[in-house]
Amino acid sequence: MRTCLLVIVLSVALFLVSPLGATAQRYSAWSTPTVFDEVNTSSALEFASAISKDDLSFYFQRGDVTKSGEDIWVVHRDRKDAPWGTPEKLPDTVNSAYNDRGAFVSSDGHWLYFASDRPGGRGGFDLMVSYRQHTHDDSAWEPARNLDDLGSPINTKGFDSGPALFDDEESGLTYMYFVSNPAGNQNNGVDIYASVRNPDGSFESPIKVQELSDPLWNEGRPYLRRDGLEIFFQSNRPGSVGQSQDLWTSTRAATHDPWSTPIPVDELNTAAGDVTPALSWDGLTLYFARRLSAATDAQILFSRREKVHGSRGN
Repeated sequence: MRTCLLVIVLSVALFLVSPLGATAQRYSAWSTPTVFDEVNTSSALEFASAISKDDLSFYFQRGDVTKSGEDIWVVHRDRKDAPWGTPEKLPDTVNSAYNDRGAFVSSDGHWLYFASDRPGGRGGFDLMVSYRQHTHDDSAWEPARNLDDLGSPINTKGFDSGPALFDDEESGLTYMYFVSNPAGNQNNGVDIYASVRNPDGSFESPIKVQELSDPLWNEGRPYLRRDGLEIFFQSNRPGSVGQSQDLWTSTRAATHDPWSTPIPVDELNTAAGDVTPALSWDGLTLYFARRLSAATDAQILFSRREKVHGSRGN
């Protein structure tokens, strides 16, 4: 009887502090997306990758995996209210003659994580990392290394991509979320995984994030809010619009809690493919890519939301 009562009390408590409810009260709806003209300057496919902590550097990938290959680019601005400059391709210490994609810069600005299918890896795409001493110099990235070479049991014989880091202030740990299909390619069976970073920069064995992974469908590019209580990713699971992948989101009340059941970001999804979300540090701007079909150009867009007046939290 006592056990049953405890279950009921906990269920009520979880309902009252529902992560989805808290997030809904904290932020307004997303605005109508705007095309990110400053980065959509070529006829190649362009996909969002990451935004730096200071909001002054935006990383994206340009190219086609089936044609000329994918490379990682960056565009800068001097202030948040200043116009963006001209996109620049990252140096050959990062980019290769193969496909390089899904970049994420660490909060301290020293580390760039990304995925590549260059020779020497374990599988089709492997997770890589590059370091730079000067955090505002994108020409100073050192030669990238496979995470396995740093003692990380991360990469598989299959597909590993989409790294995104989250610094958990509650535990003092840094987590890397990414997508993986240990047994195959990126076209099916891709799920979301998480791994803890060790003090030496290596990562522990990853664990599948069951609440976010649908075994029958494909997940892609997870990206967390800075407090770790909200996550965005792409998926083609039931509930998506049309036949393509859509943007999905999930929340949790604390970083040690399980994620809520994912829901589609309805105000942003279309019948086109809406993919590769990247959230600003303040959680108010979401960058993503939209592709009308496999034969058309992919463009990067952004949408904004506001904090609701009087909401609790950061």
